Amino acid sequence: MFDNSNGQKRNEFRMRSLFNEIDKFGISVKAEEFNTAMKASWEYFNDVWKNQMRTPLPAETAVFFWQKLGLPENEEGIKNLTGYFADAVLKFPPKPIEGVPEALDKLSQKFSLGIVSDTGFTPGVALRQLLEIYDMKKYFTSFSFSDETGVSKPHPKAFETALEGLDCLPEQSLHIGDIEDTDIVGAKRMGMKSIRFSGDPSTTALMDNPKTSVADYEMNSWDEIVGLLYT
Repeated sequence: MFDNSNGQKRNEFRMRSLFNEIDKFGISVKAEEFNTAMKASWEYFNDVWKNQMRTPLPAETAVFFWQKLGLPENEEGIKNLTGYFADAVLKFPPKPIEGVPEALDKLSQKFSLGIVSDTGFTPGVALRQLLEIYDMKKYFTSFSFSDETGVSKPHPKAFETALEGLDCLPEQSLHIGDIEDTDIVGAKRMGMKSIRFSGDPSTTALMDNPKTSVADYEMNSWDEIVGLLYT
């Protein structure tokens, strides 16, 4: 639903916040060291995400990041860092993909809507606030965030949590996602209909997608999705 706009500003905010914490110890960390630790933390995240079907909690990732920089153990510093990393998305929010607000408004008049999201540095609580910034939270009645459920897609519980909140059976539902191995495969295994969304050129997720999909439909815009569901 959101693009990757302001991504650089979010990372710069995280870097400044980290340096403010580090200054308390009188330690100097170069930008290259920060970038190396950031890259390693994402590699760690992806390893856990893909091999354990869960996403590390934001605090867990912050601890890894903190230790990767070789910083002295400090509970308060790690807690602050976790908060800074989570708040970045609210200080420099991404933008809704074109057509999303209008599509949600129209679809919510006909269907019950839920979110199934694998979280990273940004926890579910912050993502709910992001939705409120754009006045879009009101369209959803069920949420399944991986930092809250303890599992990530394609684990069945990720989808079951959202379906329970919607009081809906898998065969009565449709899932829209952009990542083949998690969104599409997970939904299809549950017996759900599936749309693979390929209309966000700003995401890197599409790079690993196979050319062909097991999804029922592949679409490139939210206008297409609304058109399909209102036929």
